[in-house]
Order: sequence, then C-alpha cells, then structure tokens
Amino acid sequence: MTKARLLKMAMIAGLCIVLASCASTPVSFKSIADLRYDTTKGRVVSGSACGFQLFLLIPIMTNNRAELAYMSLMHQAGSDYVTDVKVRESWYYAFLGTVYCTELQATAYPKITTSAAASPQQ
Repeated sequence: MTKARLLKMAMIAGLCIVLASCASTPVSFKSIADLRYDTTKGRVVSGSACGFQLFLLIPIMTNNRAELAYMSLMHQAGSDYVTDVKVRESWYYAFLGTVYCTELQATAYPKITTSAAASPQQ
C-alpha cells in the first residue's frame, strides 16, 4: 500500500467515526387512545439530562440526553397518563467545551380504573 492510499483510508475512517458520533437516540411521545384519566388531579412532572461537548468536537453524554430526560420524566409519572409535554433545550460555555441540557416538563394525570369508575362518588 502506498502512503497516499493509506492516508486516504485513514481520512475516510476518521470521517465515518466523526459522523457516527453525531447520531442520537430519537424519543417519541406515545399517544394512548381511549384512556380515561382524572383531569382534576393533575400534577407537574419533569426530567432533565445534560451532556458535555469537549473542545466542541468530542460528545460526552450529549447524544442520549433527550432519552435520559424522558426516562426520568416517566419514572416520576409512574403509571399516570402523561400529557402536555414541553421540551426546553439550553446550553452554556464551560472552560473546555459546551454543556448542552434537555429539560422536559409535563402534566401527569392518574388513570381511572374500572373499579373507581363503577363506584358511586360521595
């Protein structure tokens, strides 16, 4: 192999690694049809996660921060119905790079069970 060919292969491999590091996990907010929930007992739940971009080039915990924030939000909600999700992105400079944060805020409503719906209210 010649030096030019070896250099070309190294550059292509480096480019592939850089492009692959920019991929993040997509998060979808699932909708549940025909779910009965108590709108009088809503509560606010939130979740957040941050990551660091070292030298504006090396991602550290930035690619999955939306997924981690969503998991935190759903953990707080438990089995309640989550709706009205608000997404907030923020960033600020640090000494050696940039900190990126994702914050999710939503309203969680308790589900109405069949036994609660069948019993008369007093």
